[in-house]
Amino acid sequence: MSNPGENCSSACVTRDHTSFGECVRAKCIAAMWTGGTRPSFGQVKRFSRENQAFRDAVADGLKPQAVSFGAVNKAYDAASRG
Repeated sequence: MSNPGENCSSACVTRDHTSFGECVRAKCIAAMWTGGTRPSFGQVKRFSRENQAFRDAVADGLKPQAVSFGAVNKAYDAASRG
């Protein structure tokens, strides 16, 4: 068994965790694509809606240039014009 702090990450402030996993879980790490380590509910919902709009456009046979509402709208506009 290891001593507390022995397996902590180098950036750990408390150095009192008994495993690396416990240390990382204590940092509440989350995906950075939603606005940092503690994204708001609104940021997560917007991210999900943008991704769904992109998937819907691809399912409709379009090829948006990016995963954003603007790119999806441009792809639909281009498809409706010609």
